[in-house]
Amino acid sequence: MSSTQTTIQLIQQPDNSLLGETHVAFLKNLGGPSWITIEGKDRTRRRVVVTLLHGNEPSGLHAVHRLLKEGVQPETDLGILVAAADAALYEPILSHRYIPGEQDLNRCFRSPYTTNQGELAAKILDIIHDFNPEGLIDTHNTSSHSEAFSIAAHKTIENAGLASLFTDSLIILDQNLGTLLEKLDSSIPAITVEFGGFMDPNADWLARESLHRFAVSHLLTSPNVNTINYLTHPLRLETQRHLTVTYSSSIDANADLTIINTIDQLNFRRIEPGTALGWFKEKQHRNLVAPDRFGNDQYESYFDQNDGLLCASRPMTIFMATTDPVVANTDCLLYFTPEV
Repeated sequence: MSSTQTTIQLIQQPDNSLLGETHVAFLKNLGGPSWITIEGKDRTRRRVVVTLLHGNEPSGLHAVHRLLKEGVQPETDLGILVAAADAALYEPILSHRYIPGEQDLNRCFRSPYTTNQGELAAKILDIIHDFNPEGLIDTHNTSSHSEAFSIAAHKTIENAGLASLFTDSLIILDQNLGTLLEKLDSSIPAITVEFGGFMDPNADWLARESLHRFAVSHLLTSPNVNTINYLTHPLRLETQRHLTVTYSSSIDANADLTIINTIDQLNFRRIEPGTALGWFKEKQHRNLVAPDRFGNDQYESYFDQNDGLLCASRPMTIFMATTDPVVANTDCLLYFTPEV
């Protein structure tokens, strides 16, 4: 059975034989976690692009493959990390967030680093620290339909300027989840960019255009920095892990909770009190939680269960609402920020 490799291969200036004709061929040629360094015009500065922390989110891989195939010389030295390559190569290819039976790599950037994913995460942190970048982009796709948005661990003007190269929305995610962003030096501008759904051609296009801009721009900001829309202190609606979740337009009698199958159309929209999000099989089910950044459960402050309906009880904006039951059960159903 396949497992995550803990060694990161180091590659300088890859040639066409390694790149292949497609991003899938490139991934197969890499064969595992890889760090690629491209020389820039200014050898005294460095930037980093991270892709495939989740093996089923390929827009970043599309973009860096195109960048490499076109032979673009970046403004600074550019480090490209292809992280969870083993999960991406697990058949069917590009279909697994992480290898079955293992952990989510982007939840392993915290001690103890005892598993294969933890050991790999520790080495990723070491290599980024040694590279000493002036900015870092971590590329992702959402598990369902969504507009593009950025995430930062710290609300700084530098992170806002970096985000403005990519999107109009910046989420300040301050929960301790074990992500890469949480462990990076706060003085380094670093954001995650969610380019949109993993099967959305527009997400691939945006990743190509904006990563090219990130690579070749002299400055890590854009004139649009003052138009950034912030969403701060979001919470996550999570299951208690033994709750079975499904998605449908009507209740599924075999599931504990049926979420409406169009919930992703509510991403980045304000919803009002009483908005129904799904149905419980049992009217008094109590197996959802919404922990804040201090670990306190805020579920009952924001949601009601009325006659078996799961409803919002306060105005809120939701985002990253998934329609994937695997993501719902192993990570979260959605993120939300209360409206003041």
